[in-house]
Amino acid sequence: MAAETIDKTARRPDRSEALKHAHEAAAYDAWFREQVRASIDDPRLSIPHAEVMADVQAVIDGAETKRKTDAGHRNA
Repeated sequence: MAAETIDKTARRPDRSEALKHAHEAAAYDAWFREQVRASIDDPRLSIPHAEVMADVQAVIDGAETKRKTDAGHRNA
């Protein structure tokens, strides 16, 4: 049996893609950690979660009321 030569320059798309994803994940992780650190270090006062959610709910309720009102005018 003859020994086959192995092409060491052949590309492996599966490994290439895996390395690309690993680099993207590392870059995202670094970016995310920077964002968290910046948030923690931000000297401004924090807004309580309940307050933010109440404000957002008010916006949603207002949009729903407007949608119902607009729908009523179209049907009249």
